[in-house]
Amino acid sequence: MNELIRELAEQASTHAEKTVHYYMGQFDGLTWEAKILKVRDLKFAELIVLECAGLCDKAAEENARTVYTFTETQEVGPALISKGSQFQAEKLSRQIKKHFGVEE
Repeated sequence: MNELIRELAEQASTHAEKTVHYYMGQFDGLTWEAKILKVRDLKFAELIVLECAGLCDKAAEENARTVYTFTETQEVGPALISKGSQFQAEKLSRQIKKHFGVEE
C-alpha cells in the first residue's frame, strides 16, 4: 500500500476517534463502534478527494508560473495553451470536489 494512503487512513482514524464520543447502545441506529467506522470511512474518502483535487491545484499553479512571450516563442500558440491548461486544471479541481461534495 502507498505510504500516502497509510497516512490518510491514519488521519481518518484519528479524526474519528476525536470526533465520536463513546456511548452505550445505539444512536441513530448505530453502535459506537459502527459510528467510529462510518466517520472514519467518510473522512478517508474526503481526504482522498482533497488529494486528487490538490494535484489539479498544483498543476494549475505550475501552469500559471509558465510564462511564454511573443519574443521567446515567436508565436502566440504556446502562451494560449499554457493559460488554457491552468484554467482546465483549476476547473477539474473544482469539479472533483463538487462531484464528491467535498469542501476545503
